[in-house]
Amino acid sequence: MAGIEDMRGLWQLGAIIIVLLALVIGIPAMVWGPSYLRHRSEARLRAEGLPAMATILALEDTGNRFNDLPEIIIRLEVSAEGRPAWQAAFHRVMEVPDVQFFVPGRRIPVRFDPQRPEQVAFAP
Repeated sequence: MAGIEDMRGLWQLGAIIIVLLALVIGIPAMVWGPSYLRHRSEARLRAEGLPAMATILALEDTGNRFNDLPEIIIRLEVSAEGRPAWQAAFHRVMEVPDVQFFVPGRRIPVRFDPQRPEQVAFAP
């Protein structure tokens, strides 16, 4: 009988370790993962995307804050040579100097994925 109780104790210890690992790895992945993936996608678009110009239509606060700086969704109307205009958006943590640059009506350079043109990145 002692062997069964030892196995039960090992099983419980293993379950506790798995839960703790899931918390240690899972919580940071849920908190920082989306921002990291967005950053990687934007870097890929800047390197490989096609150039276009976009007009800022609107700014929308996501409610997220990073070091007390707001994350903003910038809604755009994008136009590229040989394509009809389309709408897209990208996220950006808005720093104080950015406020004067990202205003509705302003045209900005962007890069887009030709396979999924709704994916754009600011390309200064």
